[in-house]
Amino acid sequence: MSDVRLTSQMGLRTPSLEGVLSNLVGLGVLDLVFVITAIIFNLLIVGVYNAERQERHRLVRILGAAMICLAIPLAIVFIGYSIIGRDLWIMIYLGFILIYIFVELLLDFILKIEFRKKPILHIPYIILFYIASFGFIGISFSIDVTWGILVSISFWAVLASLIYLYWSRRKKRGNT
Repeated sequence: MSDVRLTSQMGLRTPSLEGVLSNLVGLGVLDLVFVITAIIFNLLIVGVYNAERQERHRLVRILGAAMICLAIPLAIVFIGYSIIGRDLWIMIYLGFILIYIFVELLLDFILKIEFRKKPILHIPYIILFYIASFGFIGISFSIDVTWGILVSISFWAVLASLIYLYWSRRKKRGNT
């Protein structure tokens, strides 16, 4: 059976369930580790934003530490991709992702700087975060469209959580 079927009314090609499932499980180990790590990364950030909104600082710390631990599988993927000769743009994006995680480790866990209150430090950090996020999405799409969509959806959840966090902070400031 073909992994793409034609719809009868519009003549559009849509992937069949069989095709989608075979794409999801038919990835190489490094690719699978990468896309699962990307989704976990985004979900951990969603958790951090929601815990921060509820002022559960210990949970923020735990989720942040878990996010930093994702550097281990990503470093393995980076080495593996280097060995098999993945495209340069993929290696650059993966490098930015690892740099972002290192900066997070350095600022939040080693130096313990309140950098989010200092625009001179926070703005470059935000830019690095979005480069890393777009790297996750771009690399995922290069692996498989279905995984790219799933990673994109998890990124949109991050954005929704961020809006929710700042919306609540704005309400608090307005009520005081």
